[in-house]
Amino acid sequence: MRKMRLQIVVMMLLLCGAAGMMAGFAGTTESKRNESVPHVIEASTSVSSGTGEKDVDGTTGTGVAADSDLTLLAALGQEHMEASAMLTVKIQGEMINSIPKDQAKTAAEQLARTMGLSGITTSPLQGNEVFQAEGVLSGVSVLLDWAHTKAGHSYVRAMLVGEAAGQTREMIALQQQIQEMMKQAGIPNTWNASIQGYASETASVDGTMAQVEETVAQKFPLRSVEDYADEKTRSRSYEAPSLHASVISGDTPIHMQIAVHEDSMKKSSRITIGFPVITIEY
Repeated sequence: MRKMRLQIVVMMLLLCGAAGMMAGFAGTTESKRNESVPHVIEASTSVSSGTGEKDVDGTTGTGVAADSDLTLLAALGQEHMEASAMLTVKIQGEMINSIPKDQAKTAAEQLARTMGLSGITTSPLQGNEVFQAEGVLSGVSVLLDWAHTKAGHSYVRAMLVGEAAGQTREMIALQQQIQEMMKQAGIPNTWNASIQGYASETASVDGTMAQVEETVAQKFPLRSVEDYADEKTRSRSYEAPSLHASVISGDTPIHMQIAVHEDSMKKSSRITIGFPVITIEY
C-alpha cells in the first residue's frame, strides 16, 4: 500500500493527469522486479523546482539550478557506473487552456517544429489522442508526447535520452531550450532526470548502495526518508536540501532516489539515481 502511494506521486509529478495514460508516459512497468520503489506515507502532489522567486510557469531554478543539478547527477553516476551509463531527462506539464482536438494537434505540430522535430503521428490511448514526434537533436534522442483528453486537456512530455559520458552538456542545453519553448506555448512545466548504468565495481546490492551513498554524502548532506528492499533490489529516497527539485511527501520533501538492482543475466548490479525521484524502469 505504501509503495502504491509513491507510484501515485511519480505519475502526478510526470503529467498530473489521467492515471493510465500518464503511467505510460512515465515509462513505468508492472514488472514486479522493477516496481520496487520507496514507500512514502500520505504523498501530496506538490512539486518544487527550486528555491527563491518562481518563474511565470510556476517553476524556479530552471536555468542555473537545473544546469548544476544535472551536471551533478551525471558526475555521481559516472563515478560508480560503466562508461555506457545513460542519462534520461523528462520535461512535462499541462497546457493552461482546454482546446479542441484539432487545435491540440496543430499546437503539437508547432511545438514539434520549434523543437526541430517533424512528422507528428496520432494514436489513440485509453480514449484519448496522443500526438507524437521524435528525432535526434545534437546527437540526443528526443521524444515529444502530447496527450489530449476528451475533456480538452493537454498533457505534454518531452523526453531526452543520451550517453552521460559524452552528451550531458548537450542535454542540459536542450532541456533549458525545451522548457522555454513549452512555457512560450502556454505549458507550465517541471523536469526530472535519472542516470542508469551497470556498476563499474563488483559488489553486492547492499555494498554497491553503500558505496554510492558514501560518495553522495561527501558532496552534500542528505537524510534517508524511505527504504525498500527485496531479494535483488534496494531502493532509498532522500531529503537533500541543496538539490533544487523536490516532491513533497506528507510534510517531507524528497530530492533524490537511489536504486540498485542485481541483474542475474549480467551478473552485475544496475544502479539508477534520480532527481528528485526515479521515473524510469530499474
